[in-house]
Amino acid sequence: MQKAALHEKTVIALTINGERKQVRAITPRELLTELELEGEFFAIAVNRRVITRTRWDESILRDGDSVEIVTPRQGG
Repeated sequence: MQKAALHEKTVIALTINGERKQVRAITPRELLTELELEGEFFAIAVNRRVITRTRWDESILRDGDSVEIVTPRQGG
């Protein structure tokens, strides 16, 4: 299935950091944009598998996926 054809789908349901949300994003990078999260300092896991930053534009999110987005924090 081509990426353009996937965009025809109006929304998908994801569980993001434990919260169920309806989104239009189909890639991790699009998801960050839709959630208004800026920058590159994130780790993203989809269904408990880490997605490397180099694959944020090509990995496809699917209805029902579980996504964890974390940011590094300084502390001691």
